[in-house]
Amino acid sequence: MRPSPKTDVLVAVDTALRSTGFVRRGHVWLQDRGDGVSGWLGFGVAGSLDLTPLAGVCFRRYDEVCRALGVGIPGTPVVSAPLGHLMGDKPVWRWTFEPGGDHAAVASSLVSAFVKHGVPYIDKYAKWDALAEELVAKPESLLDFERARKLAIVHVLNGNTGAAGDVLKRECERVADSADVYARSHRAFAHRFSLVFAAKG
Repeated sequence: MRPSPKTDVLVAVDTALRSTGFVRRGHVWLQDRGDGVSGWLGFGVAGSLDLTPLAGVCFRRYDEVCRALGVGIPGTPVVSAPLGHLMGDKPVWRWTFEPGGDHAAVASSLVSAFVKHGVPYIDKYAKWDALAEELVAKPESLLDFERARKLAIVHVLNGNTGAAGDVLKRECERVADSADVYARSHRAFAHRFSLVFAAKG
């Protein structure tokens, strides 16, 4: 049975990535940076032949706290950005692989752009201290729905459970009158957090 067009595209991308140290793990590619840190490359897929690359950084220590709290998906980046966002004045947001076209050439172009613009982003944030400092200083860089949770975990990993608790308390106060999915989810997370870290304290 012939592979699907999407499989052909991902095989072409995988082949082009071989020299970069990024290795396919399921639907994403990871590069081991040592000390539990991985560079991350994922794709938004439109149809079967349009790929929108995203670059990010994963930390095992972050995943371990998420696991203790029963949240998140292991191997999800702490920070990520679309490659087009990192490209400056002439962004390319999507790479289109034409049916029956030269997938190797398109994949090579995508990987070249990733190495030029995505890898420096990964280099910048692959150092925990630098990443944590920036997230605490610029919390608005995180999406609204993830800000309080991520900041709390960052504070815990930096040894400051008091600051983590304060972040969660402020967010609980902000959504106190709301019964939407986010508000309920946040209150449940804050409760789990208080149980896990009170027990460890």
